[in-house]
Amino acid sequence: MNAQIAHQHLLKSTLTLYPKSFNTPQARAMILTIGLQESDFEHRIQLIGNHRHWWQSLTGPARSFWQFERIGIQGVLEHPATRDMARGACDVLGYPPDVATLHRAVAHNDILAVALARLALWRLPQPLAGRDDPDEGWRQYIEAWAPGKPKPERWGPRWALAWRIVERSS
Repeated sequence: MNAQIAHQHLLKSTLTLYPKSFNTPQARAMILTIGLQESDFEHRIQLIGNHRHWWQSLTGPARSFWQFERIGIQGVLEHPATRDMARGACDVLGYPPDVATLHRAVAHNDILAVALARLALWRLPQPLAGRDDPDEGWRQYIEAWAPGKPKPERWGPRWALAWRIVERSS
């Protein structure tokens, strides 16, 4: 998987589950940047150690290209702004709105992972950052994802790549 394929196939189809206002360039760029930041669209299960392959590594608690932990999924299922939409997406995709089930499923169901990623961003109280504000995008990522070991040096190049992809296909 790569960010271009994720944008073209995953984001465009998944965001049709929600109101049109959810499918903005800002939302698509944030979702792509976070996927790049968290996994580079290479790892569906968090790897621990200096190995590049799952069979050589210990696995951590995060799942999907967006590296969801159970607490992140629980937050989307319980937040007043996202609860009903999360349950609706689960219903359409054939999953119970259960944290443990969804946590297992997002490792291999990219549509479900994108649906939850968009809702995780929807919980933010302010509009999503625009192209020219990577610092605000970083702040929003930290607020929405609460990464354990953030790597700010990776954000800028990934932000720029995501925006190039979004703008090329608009």
